[in-house]
Amino acid sequence: MAYAIKMIQPTSRKRDTGYSGVAWTCLFFGPFPALYRGHIFGFIGMTIVNFATLGLSTFVFIFVYNAWHYHSLLSRGFHPAGHQFGKVRENIVEVTADNNNSPEDIFEMEDLRQRRRIMLASPELSENLIDDNLR
Repeated sequence: MAYAIKMIQPTSRKRDTGYSGVAWTCLFFGPFPALYRGHIFGFIGMTIVNFATLGLSTFVFIFVYNAWHYHSLLSRGFHPAGHQFGKVRENIVEVTADNNNSPEDIFEMEDLRQRRRIMLASPELSENLIDDNLR
């Protein structure tokens, strides 16, 4: 089963859909889903390899093609549209300086002199597309 990933190109605001998972359409229709998605290099490559292997490569392409198409969209400047760029949530984690690997020691609040602060950053998720926030 494949999951759709909405993607957008920030400069031109073009939208496209990448997929993650097994490409069952490639099993039934061969290289034509690549042509439908506008992935010409994928269509030509899959056609040549299918002719060379007498169609046996189809069973490989059903597992590989969606990732190939997704990474080709990333290389053309598209980004997943489900998050906002630039907004980052920061979490601060205290870590001990000694080599003691006990997890209880990390969260104890005594002896703060030996602790170092590490900042973890993660993007905030949004339900809207990037260009929907500009209205």
